[in-house]
Amino acid sequence: MMRKAMPYVIGGAVAALIIAIGLIVWFTIAGAWPVVVDIVLVFTALTGAAVVLALAVAVFFLTRTVLQVRDEVMPVLESLKSTSSAVRETAKTAGAFGVNPAVRTASMLAGAGEIAAVVLGRGHVQKRAEKRQKRRQEIERELAAKGELNGHSDH
Repeated sequence: MMRKAMPYVIGGAVAALIIAIGLIVWFTIAGAWPVVVDIVLVFTALTGAAVVLALAVAVFFLTRTVLQVRDEVMPVLESLKSTSSAVRETAKTAGAFGVNPAVRTASMLAGAGEIAAVVLGRGHVQKRAEKRQKRRQEIERELAAKGELNGHSDH
């Protein structure tokens, strides 16, 4: 498609260049440059005014759109705020009535189990005493093997 239009584009550019050169020569011969400058200045002023008007209309529509979006977003944000408050309260209630008692019960059961283990002789206290006794027996065996038991050496 572009290749078919290329000769027409080149031809149009060449024609515009020829017309521009012809107008420059004609305005110079006729002495009409002051009129051409006035026409260009009027055209530029009108174009600038049209651009300013278009920008003013764009700002107006942008402002209107922003206000419409704000009017539609605010109720959604209010709904989100109330929903998050409801979720927060639900989590507090679930923690107060579900999680906290379960944690307290589990910790009390674990503590009672440890107390029962210590009282019944299977707890940490018994284990530490057993470890100390085993270590003492190992040391006594080592000393007996060296012949240094009871501070006397066989040497």
